[in-house]
Amino acid sequence: MSKKSIVFIGGREIGRFKFLLWSLLMLIGLRPLLDEWIGERIWADMSADIFFACALMSGLHAISEQPKQLRISLLLVGAITILSALHYSMRIPIIDKAKLVVSAVFLVQMLTMILTHIQKENEVTIDLIMAAACAYILLGIVWAYAYFFLQIFHPGSFNITENVTDDLVDFNYYSFVTLTTVGYGDILALTRAARALSIFEAITGQLYLAIMISRLVGLYSSQSRMSPEK
Repeated sequence: MSKKSIVFIGGREIGRFKFLLWSLLMLIGLRPLLDEWIGERIWADMSADIFFACALMSGLHAISEQPKQLRISLLLVGAITILSALHYSMRIPIIDKAKLVVSAVFLVQMLTMILTHIQKENEVTIDLIMAAACAYILLGIVWAYAYFFLQIFHPGSFNITENVTDDLVDFNYYSFVTLTTVGYGDILALTRAARALSIFEAITGQLYLAIMISRLVGLYSSQSRMSPEK
């Protein structure tokens, strides 16, 4: 593993994509718990933004070997930081929506860069497997943004039992339930557009697993054949 693929935390070496994977898991897993543990909504939002900042920084490090894309990502992260500061100081809803749009663009770019990295690699390593796992989680998060924006522009697209549609928590849940084809049915797609997006995500999730596993197995088989016999 190259030095550029390593993050040092507490003197220990951690693969850059493993670090990103941890950040993404904290991002999607801790926010619902924060809503339960922290009574004040603003503190839950600030805590969630801290985890999102960790994901941003680890994402930047993960794509640091692609200088042109890194410059674009830095501009997007700068815009997200400024919009976050404005949101907490002015509490204007449109600023929060603008931050979500820029965040979605950044996540799509990060997903694209990770998939490009996976495609270019010709050796199976732990970090490459972690990159594949990060891409899968990013797929679910990006689809959650798509559902969120659809609900904003076409209210009533989803039937959410708790009627909480002002953040991404419910849509993250619905997205990963759809991506993994679990389909609990507690959140329903009501409009044709919402159902179409749900179908596309379910297909994307299954194709991703089939194609990615096939690629990793193929790379590993080629790698084993090319390695010298012991």
